[in-house]
Amino acid sequence: MRKLFALAGVVTMTALPVLVTSSAAAQQAAGCRVMHALNVSEGPTSKISLLDLPEAAEQPLPAIGYWVNALGYSATQDLVYSIADGDKKGRFHDGGHVLTIDRTGKTADLGPVRKVGGKTGPWSVVTGATAGSIVGNLWYIRKEGNLYTVDVDPASPNYLAVLKRTSLRPITLAIGVDDFDFNPADGLLYGISTSFRAKGAVVTIDPATGITKTVPGFPRVPEGTAYGALVLGPDGTLYTTANRIGTRSVLFRVGRDGSVTELASGPPLISSDAAGCFSVPVPPPPPPPTPTPEPPPPSETPEPPPPSTSEPAPPEPQPEPPSAPPPVERPPVVPPPVPTPLPQPPPPPPPPPPPPPPVVKKPYVAPKTSMQAVKKDQRTQQKRRVAMTTLVLILGGAAAGHAIRRAR
Repeated sequence: MRKLFALAGVVTMTALPVLVTSSAAAQQAAGCRVMHALNVSEGPTSKISLLDLPEAAEQPLPAIGYWVNALGYSATQDLVYSIADGDKKGRFHDGGHVLTIDRTGKTADLGPVRKVGGKTGPWSVVTGATAGSIVGNLWYIRKEGNLYTVDVDPASPNYLAVLKRTSLRPITLAIGVDDFDFNPADGLLYGISTSFRAKGAVVTIDPATGITKTVPGFPRVPEGTAYGALVLGPDGTLYTTANRIGTRSVLFRVGRDGSVTELASGPPLISSDAAGCFSVPVPPPPPPPTPTPEPPPPSETPEPPPPSTSEPAPPEPQPEPPSAPPPVERPPVVPPPVPTPLPQPPPPPPPPPPPPPPVVKKPYVAPKTSMQAVKKDQRTQQKRRVAMTTLVLILGGAAAGHAIRRAR
């Protein structure tokens, strides 16, 4: 059965949530959004969707045109990395390529995984990988009995190169793990093994040593062909997809309290995988709230704040009483004696008048000569009056004589 799934390209899912204690599991945590990859039949393409947990609400994404597996979510880049064994044209001749997928379904083919130093071999060592999980800048990928560590730091010279290969043991437990997720609390990878030895048990893999162990705190899940998708939810539980149980695929919630709850079911799958756990509020929904900033303008309209500012103005008049002390400046009125010296300067102006008198004396000298002229004028006038008188007498006498002659 394991060989059959390897040929079918069984896909597994991973994410970066934190596994918390069972006490925290009792609290209702924020939702977990993951990217879900499903293959219902043999073919080059996978159906991608966003899956909200624990509601199991699904939002389909545009077709990507690739057959993907070993998904891992980089929280720092907000990208899902995956191994694509082929596209619409068929399988790649140089082995599995690294394909990134964003939340909208946009993809980028980055080529095959390389060796340290940037070299590429004739065939990618991670072709056909079935499990993946990203921790920081390290991408853990399981293929058969090996765990590969790939650098996903875009600034690193070893970007997309295999840094390490670790053998998994015991292989009887590790070979049945078709997906895992990293738990930062203990540094281990958590998955479900369907090998004949594990029989649906939750197991951990130490990425440093490859040692695989069963976890006593979790219950066993119903037997199925493979649990291809698995994430650790923020509430401390496992969410996993059984590719086929009877005639259907089933999404389970596996709690540390020993409960196993069926959340959804669908048609049987050839493979499945997932990566996340994105927080539900982080996706595009937040942008819609951005229009809400429009309400702030109305909040500004409440101009009560300005009146409140006017209230501080009354306190300012209170400082004015201190201004009353300025009247105390009247003591400086003592300078009035200073104004008395100001009148003293007026006396200096009187001295200027004395100089004018001497100037006036000079004109008086001139008038003396003018007086003589006046006397001369007076004599002339007297002569004129005498002459006029004489003339009048003569004329008068002549007139009188003429009148007497006419009377005769």
